[in-house]
Amino acid sequence: MPRGTTGTRASATSPRSRTSPAWRGGKARRCLGLSPPHALFPADRGRASPYHPSDRRFLDPVFLDVAALPLVADLPAVRAALAAQEGAFAALRALPAVDHAGAWAAKRAVLEAAWAALPAVHPARDALAAFRDAGGVALDRFCIHTVLAAQQGTPDSRIRPEELRHGDAPGIPAFAARHADAVAFVAFQQMLADRQLAEAGQAGAGLYRDLAVGAAADGAEIWSGDARFLPGFSVGAPPDPFAADGQVWGLPPPDPLAWRASGFAAFAGLVRANMRHAAALRIDHVLGLRRLFVVPDGAKGAEGAYLACPFADLLGQVALESQRARCLVVGEDLGTVPEGTGEALQAAGILSYRVLWFERQGPAFTPPAAWPALAAACVSTHDLPTLAGFWTGADIAERAALGLLADAGAAMAERAADRAALLGLLEAEGLLPEGAAPDAPLDDALAAAVHALVARTPSALVLVQAEDLAGEEVAVNLPGTDRERPNWRRRLPLPAAGLGALPRAAAVLAALRRLRPG
Repeated sequence: MPRGTTGTRASATSPRSRTSPAWRGGKARRCLGLSPPHALFPADRGRASPYHPSDRRFLDPVFLDVAALPLVADLPAVRAALAAQEGAFAALRALPAVDHAGAWAAKRAVLEAAWAALPAVHPARDALAAFRDAGGVALDRFCIHTVLAAQQGTPDSRIRPEELRHGDAPGIPAFAARHADAVAFVAFQQMLADRQLAEAGQAGAGLYRDLAVGAAADGAEIWSGDARFLPGFSVGAPPDPFAADGQVWGLPPPDPLAWRASGFAAFAGLVRANMRHAAALRIDHVLGLRRLFVVPDGAKGAEGAYLACPFADLLGQVALESQRARCLVVGEDLGTVPEGTGEALQAAGILSYRVLWFERQGPAFTPPAAWPALAAACVSTHDLPTLAGFWTGADIAERAALGLLADAGAAMAERAADRAALLGLLEAEGLLPEGAAPDAPLDDALAAAVHALVARTPSALVLVQAEDLAGEEVAVNLPGTDRERPNWRRRLPLPAAGLGALPRAAAVLAALRRLRPG
């Protein structure tokens, strides 16, 4: 699996200033970052990765706060359905990991009650009609695919009759007519999700959304036919120190020639959908705008090749949609970067994505002053060890236990050297807390000092992982695994609203406020 459903993974963010071109006209000075809220697979909630979605243009209704729906106050039947699910919700909250299937079953019961009780004449009906008109063919096809998957027990169109195999197949209009109520119910869920996302984006901190690099082969995005993809291939990555055999992500690559022939309408629509209600958008694997590493089905990552993309045209579309939405753009540019790509992204005002663990000058960590200004800076990400895990080597122990690491001893020795190098930089910057040592535990003061190191960079944006605020040792995701561990199912030790009250979080946030006031 690529970087591995759901569970939003919040990251507090704070810009240093608005002088960067990327901040001109921005919506917010502070943001709340989310994992991609892309639509996944309601009929198979075991598919948990937000980076392997059914459709990146639409939202997953599993994120809905059903207790906050206006219809709860309007309709007694909805209040009764919500009350009937209170026990289920309480049991779900008590579980050690997120039960996506259980959460969706409980929420769907409330949504079904709302749909069944909605009067024929009601403002929500009028709003839904307008929402469907605005969504057009793309929304209709997404809803039809969702109903098809539910009825047939699989989203995989490749095993369906020919007349239903793709979005513009001849049997689709008749199927949609026969199942008009079910299709409308899916659209109703999308409208509610869109409304709540808009409310979240207006409730103080702006939203920092995330756009995955691709969509699953059996998902609605590819089935709909609005964009053309290359069959028989997957996007991946060539061999590197992180993955010696390369990577295969199971995501069909887009057809660059079809992009150009359509005037980039599908690509622009994808970007536009993900900038909706957002103050900032992170584009996963932004290097894919220039070239994609594609691997034939059944081959290893090392057997792939690069596919060139119309870089200048795609950058132009991103810039246009960014101006229209007044939305900052962050490009996740980790990996093998083609010559000149960084300069082109910088010229377009796209922030580079800089992670402390990778910012090196040989074995030493890069001093804060040498980090770029046009960047989003962070200590770690969802695919990498948390700060606490880095310090204890919990990530090394986990990879060794799963058979993903050949020499854990050598890795632990290298990590000890990394800890010493990090402390050396903290000392040089005057940030080293008293008592800090490579073999001493990571306390709150040291965690705050590490984040202060990143906050001291000139980078326009600084991000803090929720897991690091909570002091979690285990990362939310481990690339190269799926069901071997609870990827995208790990639960924070307390509700997000109480995160800031934890001593670790309080220390980290105080350091950020001191260095980046306002």
